[in-house]
Amino acid sequence: MSTTTAELVHDQSLGDLLIHRDVVLDGLDTPQRAARTVLVDVLDGKAEDQLFDAMLVASELIANAIQHSSGAVLIRVEVYEFGAALGVVDRGADITAVPARPSNSSVDEGTVAASGRGLFIVDSLASAWSVEETEYGKIVIAILTLPAGPRR
Repeated sequence: MSTTTAELVHDQSLGDLLIHRDVVLDGLDTPQRAARTVLVDVLDGKAEDQLFDAMLVASELIANAIQHSSGAVLIRVEVYEFGAALGVVDRGADITAVPARPSNSSVDEGTVAASGRGLFIVDSLASAWSVEETEYGKIVIAILTLPAGPRR
């Protein structure tokens, strides 16, 4: 059975928390740019191997929040000894709207879906990911581990 995001973070498999940063995205014209800026700031020199994957994951999570809810409210970036956790909060309350098993294909075999590839990309790059309810909506969290860190 795969390790869950919560298990990776809460059971200390990622090691000690080194950096925690919340950045408000609500109302920004370019929330992805703000996310990239904070990722460069917190991952540069600490988890550089994850930087480009983290930027792509954050961009996809923010795009999903914009497309499928009222927009991204906040990005949470946490850097641990053995990886990083990225969380994008939106005001959408329905966590069941996020598919448990993302796919890049449509219902018809041999065709590619017009949408839905964002979570497929997140699933491909992240060691684990999950969606959880929050006080204001939901947060989609993705874990990126360093090569020496835990694997799913």
